[in-house]
Amino acid sequence: MPQTELIRSCVFVRILLVAAILSTALANPTRAQEPSEGDSASTDATVEEEALNPTLDLGEFKINDLRPTRNMTAKLTFKLHLAFSKSLTETQVEQLERWKHRLRDQVIVATRITQAKEFQEPDLSRFQKTILVRVNRLFQSKIAEDVLLTEYLFRTH
Repeated sequence: MPQTELIRSCVFVRILLVAAILSTALANPTRAQEPSEGDSASTDATVEEEALNPTLDLGEFKINDLRPTRNMTAKLTFKLHLAFSKSLTETQVEQLERWKHRLRDQVIVATRITQAKEFQEPDLSRFQKTILVRVNRLFQSKIAEDVLLTEYLFRTH
């Protein structure tokens, strides 16, 4: 039963993180300020800093990973979004939509090369870093900046 407790605690931690992010976002909404005569450049800079990174939804992943050398089958379920640098425009993100299947393939490869103990980390930092490395290798530059995982579930049999 410790695996189910671990899964529940990971899900609970994720829910708390999402709730904290949403509460800070709702507490500090972006609002346009009236620029004074000498403040127009500084106001534009603050609006750009508050802008969110463009994201791309890669959908839901359900991966069964058989590892016969350890007599184990790992089952992962999660939804994934990629956050890109703020320098990308909306049209560039729409063009990346055509690469969705290539990006999903890289996420699957990253999942299969990750060790099972890394799926049990509370923050999943190594798993997210592996995904970022694989995705940015596809672009041949550091375009993707962050991986957002939701509804994460890891089981072994």
